[in-house]
Amino acid sequence: EAPYRIADWVAIDDQTNGRVIEIGWRTTRLSTRDNTYVILPNSQIARQKLVNYSAPNRTYRARVQVVLDHGISVADAKSLLTAAAAHSPIIVATPEPDVRVASYDADGIRYHVRFWVPSFADDVDCRDAVFSQIDSALRARGLPLPVGGLRVFPADVGGGRELRAACSGSGVGGPS
Repeated sequence: EAPYRIADWVAIDDQTNGRVIEIGWRTTRLSTRDNTYVILPNSQIARQKLVNYSAPNRTYRARVQVVLDHGISVADAKSLLTAAAAHSPIIVATPEPDVRVASYDADGIRYHVRFWVPSFADDVDCRDAVFSQIDSALRARGLPLPVGGLRVFPADVGGGRELRAACSGSGVGGPS
């Protein structure tokens, strides 16, 4: 029973992500999203954590983190964020996106906006679409946008690796 097949998107030890393009006796070859060719010894892969984003299904749930001002009620924030995510054209429509309160912090209330991605290859584009819709919704309602810079750092989510962005101040943050 093989943990991956040709064309599967995998993450190996939360450091190497790519699409499997060749499986040999000694090595497995991946192509990253940036079209970088990676050769990994199978003995190394066998000793490390492997996440297969293509099996058993190609769709999976992702999330982004958004920090909104304390002045925005949780009910209003959840409604706005859910509707914004649902308007993102490339995410999977069913199941519908949802929003959870992650924490109540000094810089604002931290929300996780959860949505389904059609495939790992679409992950970055889905996140971009969700953030774009959230930005548009916040601007349309005249709500506070981020104050300060955006930091991007890795985070473990559901056994996989994702990029996580956090914003200092109130407004939109990133995946968590």
